[in-house]
This record gives sequence, structure tokens and C-alpha cells, in this order.
Amino acid sequence: MDIFANHAHVFPREVRPEGSIEALLRLMDKCQIKRAVAFAPFIDQVKDLGIDPNEWLAQELEKHDNICGFGTIDLDKPDLAKQAETIANLGFKGVKLHPAYQQFNILADELKDFYAAAEELGLLLCFHLGVHWHRIKDYHPLLCDELAHFYPNLKFTMEHVGGLSFFLDALAVLTNNLEGGNVYAGITSVLNKSFNQLWYLGPERMELLVSLIGSKQMIFGLDFPYNDAYRVQEAIDVIMGLDISAEDKANILGRNLARLLDVAD
Repeated sequence: MDIFANHAHVFPREVRPEGSIEALLRLMDKCQIKRAVAFAPFIDQVKDLGIDPNEWLAQELEKHDNICGFGTIDLDKPDLAKQAETIANLGFKGVKLHPAYQQFNILADELKDFYAAAEELGLLLCFHLGVHWHRIKDYHPLLCDELAHFYPNLKFTMEHVGGLSFFLDALAVLTNNLEGGNVYAGITSVLNKSFNQLWYLGPERMELLVSLIGSKQMIFGLDFPYNDAYRVQEAIDVIMGLDISAEDKANILGRNLARLLDVAD
């Protein structure tokens, strides 16, 4: 089975050597992952280098056609819709958003133009949605139901499916938006019980997701470099051991992502 994995954070070697693109490639080789999505670092993570994170990633990926780039936005700049256009023009297929880390409300007025632009450009947005030491009212999964209502053609993932704390809320949003088919469960860092119990969902909840929303709304992610090759392989093994069909497993482990990003399977 060809695995196409979402959700790899990558960094310049000077910032985080274990999170470099070369380190990601080594993990992909160990876990037999054919393709992956790499997120540009957030602006504050590379500010000391004086580089633009999106331009840096685009340049780095010129050498690696098995990695798809996702951009990031600078919320301190007012031209968020223009930033979405720049990200698309770099050849990126989506944007990583972390409301808790970046400290913004999902439904903030200043993001309206950005969401409209992302919707028009067909960018896939990946939202971190698990407890992350910021005001929960800014990133509670139920806000995503409003997002899907106001932008019915906007494609986005609910990463970590809200984690243990908000799994049922995330499930409510996912089931409430099945008809549109644009809201996805990000199966990322939720299958490693010893690593992060706050996000752990386990195999039974994965099978419940398949039963209630269908495997076509689920996307496997790495959470590299926070998960090493051992943890990534553990998560893959859990998915392969689920009591679901081979087609369901293929959907989760890459087929859905390939379809969304229009990448040849």
C-alpha cells in the first residue's frame, strides 16, 4: 500500500536539525511512506534567521517531488488574502493553522478574506484542534461548524480530531457536515497512548469514526518531528489492524489526501 501522509512540520537545520527535510525523508524511508505533506514553519520559529518560511520551503522542495508543501500565514500582516494567493503561487496545496500557538480565534473577522481566498483557490487548511495551553474559546472544535457554514466549499481538516477532551464535539461537527464532504478528521498523534494521553483516541474510536463518518473523511498524519519513526510506525500498525476494509485503510493512509490535493495515486 502506498502511504501518503499529512502533517509533517519541517525546519531549517539551524533551527531544529531533527526536524529537517532530510530527517523527514529518513523517517519516510523507515516507515515505507511514499509521499508526505510538509508544513512551513511558523514565522516566529525562523525570525532569527531572517527568512520567509514559505519561500524557504518552496526552495527546499524543488529537490523533492515526493513532498508536498503547505504554507503558513503571518497574522501580524494585514494582507491575509494576498498571503493565500502567494502560497498558492508557490505551488503549495494548503495552509497549516494553529489557533492556540498563533493565538487567534478561528472566526476572527480579520480571517474572513483569507478563508474566502483559500476557498476560491482550493487550498486545504489544516487546523490544530487539541488542548494546547491557550484560551479554548479561540479554538474549540465547534467553531469549525460555523466555519463550514460560512464557507461551504472550504476544505479543512480537524487535526487530532479535537483530542480526547473534544472528540465528541469534533465528531458532531464532522457528522453535521457530511453532506458537504469538505470537513476531514486528521488522524494525527491520536494512536500513541504512552506519548500524549490528552490526545489519545485509540482503535475503538477510529472504528467508530469509520462507522459514523466513513473512511473517506479521514486523513492520516505524522506530526513529525514530534513523533519519531517508532511512533509513526506504531500508528500505521494500529490503522492496519483495525476491523475495517482494506479500502478503508487505503483511504485513511493516503488515498483521500491524494484526491484532495490532486496528486496521482
